[in-house]
Formats: sequence, structure tokens, C-alpha cells
Amino acid sequence: MKLFPAFLCASMLLVLLSFAAACNAANKPRTPMTTDDLITYRIGRFSIQVPQSMKIVRRSAQLRHRELEEIAWSNDPKAASASAWNARLAEIEKKKPPEGKQKALIEVRDLGNDIRAMLYYGDSYDKERIFCYVLVSAPKYGLWISSEAVSDKVDRMLKQNLEIASAYRSLEPVTVPSKENRFYLEHGAIALPYISQEEAYARFEGHPLGLKLRVETKVVHEDEPQDEGLLGRLAAVLSTGFASGVDIKKIRTGKREIVGLKGEETILRAKSEQETDLSFLWRYAGKKDLGDHPEIVIEFETVDGQLDEKLKLWDAVLNSFKPVAQ
Repeated sequence: MKLFPAFLCASMLLVLLSFAAACNAANKPRTPMTTDDLITYRIGRFSIQVPQSMKIVRRSAQLRHRELEEIAWSNDPKAASASAWNARLAEIEKKKPPEGKQKALIEVRDLGNDIRAMLYYGDSYDKERIFCYVLVSAPKYGLWISSEAVSDKVDRMLKQNLEIASAYRSLEPVTVPSKENRFYLEHGAIALPYISQEEAYARFEGHPLGLKLRVETKVVHEDEPQDEGLLGRLAAVLSTGFASGVDIKKIRTGKREIVGLKGEETILRAKSEQETDLSFLWRYAGKKDLGDHPEIVIEFETVDGQLDEKLKLWDAVLNSFKPVAQ
């Protein structure tokens, strides 16, 4: 998962260069302001309130250099778990093994407590790199953990995978957030503190005003120079004419602190010959190797129109953002 390109957030480039909205908002009938209730979502180690009409269309997470993927079981969890396991085994068996190896699958291990692992060769040109899938079979949901390591580090990899798997907690029934230091997924959470590398991503769509919301967090491994933040990048774009052919108007830009996180905000109107879009963006640069201070990007994508309503909703959503443990 690639987050936060070095020069400018990908979404801002989209606003400034491509304008991929389907049609010009000026030609659309006016949509009344929605009075949706706000629903709390937990994303990584943070929470945010999102209008009820907006639904998650994509979500992903990484923890300690491992990809995490949840599965909702059917009415028969045991059968659904077995089906998911067998389907993944079948995928591996189709892979081409490295030279000198008869098959891609190396072995299957039962790690106890409804946790299983499969080790395999995932690269037909590298027999020293071992890939691993771990399946956690919880009562209502399953969790896939995917990782890789060189051959002499496999036992260490499995030990770390088991630690993550054993720390998986279901969020049902929904209760007050635990005081445990947790990394939250959609249906569950990993009850472990930050040690290294974490990323979380969620995208919401479906709002009557045509808004799309993106939330991303990523622990950074070096501090960002002060003049290279969101506002500095915007100034560079405008001064160099990088957005040639696009008329960009600042609606609101500046420093903005959210729950003690000193970030930067840009709200822009960008007009081309084809259409006009609005971009709402808040970014916190993060602090080096601190799990409670990752780089954070929160963004609304939308076409122009109904600015006052969108500003109110933007402020409500942005002001709701906070650490889950707070």
C-alpha cells in the first residue's frame, strides 16, 4: 500500500490536474443539506465520526510490516473458515516453485487456539525468501496475516505472527473502547502497542452531497523539514505554474490544530475548462517513529457547489478525529 507521495498528496494532484468528477456541479440540481447522524469509526489507533449515509468502500491495514485482512464468516463459521483456508491453499499450489523445489507449498502448521499458518515459496526466482499466511478463526470474523522473511528467520517470523494473531479481539458486541493500547481494524482490533511500522487506510463514499472521504495514517521514520509540509507544497505548485490551465482559488488555508496535533489545512476551488472541483485537505506531518504521532491525511473530494454545507460537515468530521485511547 503506497501512501503520501513525496512531492504532493495524490488526491491533491488529482484535484489540480485531472478533475475526474463526472460532470460540472453547476449543471446539477441542488441537493438539500443532509442531517445524517455521525457514526464513529476506529481506524488504526484513531477514531473519526462519519455521516451515516457514507459507507466504507475500501479499507486496509499494516502492522509491524504485515498485511492484515479481515473476513466476515457466514452462518457456519467453522465451514467458512475451512473454505477460506482451502481456497488459499489452492492458490499457493498453483504457484510455480523455485528451481530445485517440487512445489510452492512448504508446510502447514497448527499454532493452537484456532490459529494456523502456511509457509510457501512466493517468488519462483528466490528460494531463500519464505512467505507466510496465518489465519485466525474467531467466532464471527477471521483474520489473515501475511508476511515474508528470509529462510533463516522463519521461526522468528512465525513467533511474531502468533503474537499478533493471539492479540486479535472482536469488537462485537460494540462496547466502550477498551483502555488497552489497540490497533483497530473494521471488525476487530490488535491489542498490542506500537513497536514498528503501522499504516491504516479507509475510504468512504455515498454522501448525498457527492462527498468522498479518505483517512490515512502512517508512522514516519524521519522528521519532515518545516518548509516541506502541505502549505509549502501548495505554494510551490502555485509559484511554479505546475497546475497550468487550472484556476486555483484559496477558500481557506493555514495551520489547524486538531486534538493537540498541529497540522495544516487547505480548502481549494480548482476550475478548468471542463469542470470545477473542491478540495478539503488536512495533514499532520507526524513525528519520527512514534506510533501515537503518525503522518495523518484526512480529505474530502467533491465537485463545486453548496460550499457552506460542505464546510460545516468538513469541520464536524475533522473536529471529531482523535486517538481512540483518549
